[in-house]
Amino acid sequence: MIELQGLTKRYGGSRVVDDISLTVEQGEFCVLIGPSGCGKSTTLKMINRLITHSEGRILVGGEDVTTLPPELLRRRIGYAIQSTGLFPHWRVAENIATVPRLLKWSTSRINARVDELLALFQLDADDLRDKYPHQLSGGQAQRVGVARALAADPDVLLMDEPFGAVDPLTRDALQVELARVHRQTGKTIVFVTHDMDEALRLASRVALLNGGRLVQYDRPAELLVDPANDFVRDFIGRADLGLKLLSRRRVEQYCQPVQGTREATITQAATTHARPTWQVDADNRPLALIGGRLEEPATVRTDVNGEWTATPDMSMKEALSRMVWFRVTALPVLDDQGRLLGEVTMAGVMGHRP
Repeated sequence: MIELQGLTKRYGGSRVVDDISLTVEQGEFCVLIGPSGCGKSTTLKMINRLITHSEGRILVGGEDVTTLPPELLRRRIGYAIQSTGLFPHWRVAENIATVPRLLKWSTSRINARVDELLALFQLDADDLRDKYPHQLSGGQAQRVGVARALAADPDVLLMDEPFGAVDPLTRDALQVELARVHRQTGKTIVFVTHDMDEALRLASRVALLNGGRLVQYDRPAELLVDPANDFVRDFIGRADLGLKLLSRRRVEQYCQPVQGTREATITQAATTHARPTWQVDADNRPLALIGGRLEEPATVRTDVNGEWTATPDMSMKEALSRMVWFRVTALPVLDDQGRLLGEVTMAGVMGHRP
């Protein structure tokens, strides 16, 4: 979908982007990351010709971007930035409709697209479509900014630190929303951030830059397990490489089959130190954990609830955190009806090869 071939940008005698070559396949989520001044935002802006490159080629959908009029190219590529860039004198619906109006879509088609995008980003159309940007929260404004970038249904979405100006809770919620939207739409996304945790959470591929050069371009798990050099290892963070790797792994990868029982009793727990057992009801929903406490293996835990259970798509970092916090050695893995699918255990985490 996007190919950078020997991409270079010079300002005077300085190369701020130096001979970068990489390919972003259709539907991938590529994150550009690196220290301040490494050239990541400059690289992003060269893709839609906000900045003109000095050497090399940029292909989008097989077409050299220099062969297309800049305004036509930009209408085919969505662009979202940190400050949202919403027009303050336009209402939410008008902001989202910016590009479709330039493309002379019909009013009915525009209105339908606005409502579709508001629903996609879980925004109440009746409440928000006629509000002005200053009447929105930071999270709402960022969602509207991304919705506007997607309004004309572009194949490519460029995002330049879009969540950098919001608080941590809002940022976390926006990351969840963006990951969901990416799964639903299959858009090709190139995303700039300085936050490695954000990159590892969102990316299907990470491009790590330093001094204008591409140091490593890899899938997040490979970046963590096999860093190209000490710079990559230090930038990721040596101290918590294991936890970062677990943040990319899902519970379903560690889930072990387990047989729930309706016969387990407190008497059984008091007389055996066997492996933990899940007591279930008639619908195979867990009621109690027999054994499995960190400090007392032969005890009964009957307060099984959503806080110390896991789902297949939960990150293993979150699952491990729940085990530590609730002082259990295992979590039941439940389907969307609360039924027991299996379990994840601390022993399973420690025994899983990177």
